[in-house]
Amino acid sequence: MSNVKNEIKKLSEQIVNDVISYRRHIHKYPDLSFNEFETAAFIKDILLKNAIETDDSFGDNAVIGIIEGRLPGNTVGLRADIDALPINELNDCEYKSTKAGIMHACGHDAHAASLLGTAIILNQLKDKIKGKIILVFQPAEEKNPGGAIGLIEKGLLTKYNITKMLGQHVSPENETGKFLFGSGQLMASTDELYVSFHGKGGHAALPHTRSDTVLALVDFITKAMDFKENLKSDQPFIIAFGKIVADGAVNVIPDETITHGTMRTLDEELRKHIKMQLPLIAEKSAKKYDCTAKFEVCAGYPSLINDEKLTEIAKKAAIEFVGVENIEDLKLRMTAEDFAYYTREIPSVFYRFGVTGDGKGNVNVHNPKFNIDESSLLNSSALMAWLAIEINH
Repeated sequence: MSNVKNEIKKLSEQIVNDVISYRRHIHKYPDLSFNEFETAAFIKDILLKNAIETDDSFGDNAVIGIIEGRLPGNTVGLRADIDALPINELNDCEYKSTKAGIMHACGHDAHAASLLGTAIILNQLKDKIKGKIILVFQPAEEKNPGGAIGLIEKGLLTKYNITKMLGQHVSPENETGKFLFGSGQLMASTDELYVSFHGKGGHAALPHTRSDTVLALVDFITKAMDFKENLKSDQPFIIAFGKIVADGAVNVIPDETITHGTMRTLDEELRKHIKMQLPLIAEKSAKKYDCTAKFEVCAGYPSLINDEKLTEIAKKAAIEFVGVENIEDLKLRMTAEDFAYYTREIPSVFYRFGVTGDGKGNVNVHNPKFNIDESSLLNSSALMAWLAIEINH
């Protein structure tokens, strides 16, 4: 397979400038989750220009590409997410977002461009491919319930009998050229918490005539953090609140206060326990201050679990392609990813690639100044093409 490896590297070098231009276009014209129509149309156009078949049956904001190998074999899926975040970009570059309040601050533009590069490479190597390669340009990774579950429910995996899935993500914590692999449980499940307290608002100086929704909110968050600190678990978990609204005034207690938060867990029993206890805490806080509480949990993504055997095969292939010195261990993290839904259905591998270099990539994701070293796209496109062929032997 050394000839194939060299062919992939040569093809990647030939198209890397195109891949960079794809990334810049997608970055310049970002789309929010579930509204990736412009991005999807651009991706589809690139695939069709390169004579790659597409399947339009999964929605106008998703693009499914099909590459038929000339050798018998199974079907491998390659996934890239394509949505952006509601962030106002602060970078000063020629491809800065043209849409106020929308930015590719998590690298999905790089994921999509990289997969386009992979697709173009693989399309030139059909005689070396066993079975089919299904290119999944997936919408809505950033917003619950996520685009992955939607595609699965629409029958993507069964329609093409996809037996293995690969996905990758930028890693600003690592230098360009580095790739990170790990097996087993690697990312947390996530649930969204929406809590509100309702009562009779009124004058701050007349406490006997009103409720105290503000103190109920404060009491709840304090008690929730006490609960978190005292909860014994062998697995890490997170309970955090990032939004608080108590829209009264200096001497006005509002009728309603709200807080929104997140919980992340690695253990399903612990996940259930926390979801059962937090509403009880909210009810006690509400009662204490003559209020009522409304507690909603919006169930999010499951934890991501890389298949051990497939990860071993992929990591070995990656070492052969980029050298052992460029492979690092992917550690457990409490962030979440809707690629987890694929890992629950079929053997899958989610890995990361370094994007820090040339003065870029050293600001972390979900930041208005996030950017990448675009030379990272040379090997990210090439390695995924190599892995797609190697894991299907």
